[in-house]
This record gives sequence, C-alpha cells and structure tokens, in this order.
Amino acid sequence: MIVRPGFVHTKMTAGLEPAPLSTTPEAVAEAIVRGLERGSEIVWVPPALRWVMTALRHVPRPLFRKLPL
Repeated sequence: MIVRPGFVHTKMTAGLEPAPLSTTPEAVAEAIVRGLERGSEIVWVPPALRWVMTALRHVPRPLFRKLPL
C-alpha cells in the first residue's frame, strides 16, 4: 500500500503555518487501517487531496512552476 498524506501535524512541523487540508497522525493511522481492510493500493489522507493532486497533474509544467506551492 502507498500512503500519500498531505501536511501532518507532528513535532517536526510544530511552529509551521498549517497547510490547507492538513491532518493529524491519528487521522493518517485510521486511514491506513481502513485502507488495509479494503485492500486499497493507494490511500490519500485527507481524501480530498486525491482530487487536488489529480487536477494539478494536468496543469502544464510551465504553468505549474509558476504556482505558489
């Protein structure tokens, strides 16, 4: 299984501005358990991140490089 979490609140990210769609380690763990139960190949945490990344994948590279990400 591949786990693709976004910004996760941990000790390492303490003090940083939380990113949109940020999550917690507990939410990531719960998503992993659900993914294992379902037999998922890829788990996105939070699930909305899948659609954001799908849209960004179709943005032309020159335009993508100009995005403030």
